[in-house]
Amino acid sequence: MSFVNSATVDHTASLKGAHYAFPRAKLLREGMTWMITDYYAKMSLSQPFEARGLLVTGPSRSGKSTEIRKLLSEVNSGDTLMPDGRPAKIASVILKGSLTWKDLGMYTLHTGLKYPATGRLTQREVWERVVLQAKLQGVVGIHYDECQHIFPTKGGDSSAKILDSFKSLLKQSEWPLMLILSGVESLARQITQEEQLAYLLRPLAFSELSTANKDDQTELNTLCYAYAQKAELDLGGLPSHDFYNRLATACAFRWGLVIELLIDACIVALSAKRTKLAASDFCKAFSDATGLRPGYSPFSIDDYEVLFEPQKIFALWEGKRL
Repeated sequence: MSFVNSATVDHTASLKGAHYAFPRAKLLREGMTWMITDYYAKMSLSQPFEARGLLVTGPSRSGKSTEIRKLLSEVNSGDTLMPDGRPAKIASVILKGSLTWKDLGMYTLHTGLKYPATGRLTQREVWERVVLQAKLQGVVGIHYDECQHIFPTKGGDSSAKILDSFKSLLKQSEWPLMLILSGVESLARQITQEEQLAYLLRPLAFSELSTANKDDQTELNTLCYAYAQKAELDLGGLPSHDFYNRLATACAFRWGLVIELLIDACIVALSAKRTKLAASDFCKAFSDATGLRPGYSPFSIDDYEVLFEPQKIFALWEGKRL
């Protein structure tokens, strides 16, 4: 007997494969176009130059990585040719846990540039390989996601050296590299400690969801209708300020989590072969995602704003227990 529910697989693939275009995606695209256009113009002069980059910050699960990955897939599609005739490529590296600058170089070689390297190399040799391989492969930029992990918690000289090293990649005489540094809000505070580096990076901030903000209210309403329509479900009587506030609370006011819960609630309704979404679908989806007892959620409790604190709810989404 198979443990794969084919119907659920189809619904999940359809909903998770969809991409909702937030207004912030336009700003990110403009930033990407500005960065690559600047690189192209300077590269065409055949003179030493410094590259520019993007600093994308915001709360965890606010959708930064998803939006960046979508744009990078477009950049790496081969449609954007550089002055040397090769298609532009931007590698992507996700940082996990604390790393030294040498570790980051090794990680960049292995995961970003798919180049085998041994730990016997010195730090300088590692980064020389990074630049050389980027040049040989036509990689003109690197995206470092969760970039806050590279900085030591106590700062000091180590942070200053890392900041200076990032700046050196942008200014590398042999093969300058555009940088996209993304992470939580604390990353912006780290970067601004190095004035020249901060100058070379265009800042883009992703914000939390606020139901007190009219634009966010409208966006949340549009988002819910978009996914319900994709799932061919009726929202029924759910749309209201009360429901949207409960939805935002259940998702710790993170846009990315709202999308996850929307998809899960749609799958609950579809699995029950119903055509209309109900608050109970969101309640079950929330309980399944957070591990809280069935029926205990912002969708079923009167004093939900008091009982469900954003940070504690976010920790539950992340699989932690406070």
